[in-house]
Amino acid sequence: MLWQDIREKHPSKWLVIEAKKFHQTDDEFVVEDMEVLDIFDKSFDAYDEYRTLHRENPSKEFLFANTEMPILEIPTTQWMGVRT
Repeated sequence: MLWQDIREKHPSKWLVIEAKKFHQTDDEFVVEDMEVLDIFDKSFDAYDEYRTLHRENPSKEFLFANTEMPILEIPTTQWMGVRT
C-alpha cells in the first residue's frame, strides 16, 4: 500500500507500519510498499507497539508515523561507533 492511500484511509492517526518493500540511500530509508499493522490516537501507544514488534521480530522493518505527514520521509543516521 502507498503512503497517500494510507493517509486517506486513516486521517489524523498514529500508525505502526511494516515496510514490505524498501531501499536505503546514503541519507534516507525509502519505503515503496507497506502494511498497516495497528492504528492509534496517541503517539506513545504507537511507539510502545513499535518497540514490542521490533524486539519480537528484529529482522523485519517496522516504523511508526502520523498520517498528518504529507510525505513519509525517514532519514537515516550513520553511527560511527564509540571508543573507550
